[in-house]
Amino acid sequence: MRKPTRPPTSAPVLFRTISSSVLVGAATGLRSQLGVAAVVLRADTDRFPPFLRTPAAARSVTVAAGAELVVDKTPLAGDRLRPPALAARLVLGGLAGALLALAERRPVAPASVVALASAGLAAKIGHDLRAVAARTVPDPVVAVAEDVVAIALAAVATRPSPWPRWPRAHRAR
Repeated sequence: MRKPTRPPTSAPVLFRTISSSVLVGAATGLRSQLGVAAVVLRADTDRFPPFLRTPAAARSVTVAAGAELVVDKTPLAGDRLRPPALAARLVLGGLAGALLALAERRPVAPASVVALASAGLAAKIGHDLRAVAARTVPDPVVAVAEDVVAIALAAVATRPSPWPRWPRAHRAR
């Protein structure tokens, strides 16, 4: 009888969990709706709550993310560091990290905390860099560049994992 192969160490799993959480949180810090939208649209939703698996949920997060991308270029957009806006980014960042970990069958709590912290840090850095860049470049151009960075972060965070998902029988005990 052949011995079952053991999975690789948990280091790649931990690295994937933390790195994807940092990236999805950073995307959320730059564009509050983008992290959750990317996860709902690109991740394996089998483990999500039923209401997030519906076409209506996919449409809703797409509309919310798209609307934010448009509104950000207008004078209607408020300061992302004001308490209500920052709180929303933190909550949505934590939610995006948790959903991504849930979809990838990774530890949810650390992913959520890391994504929340990353969202706060990215909101501050994005705000400060945008203020500096807007001195020499028109603000809408800076905003579009920030959109590109946020979308790229969300896309990389939600890419398929390079490490296989091991069946329960093969997981380390």
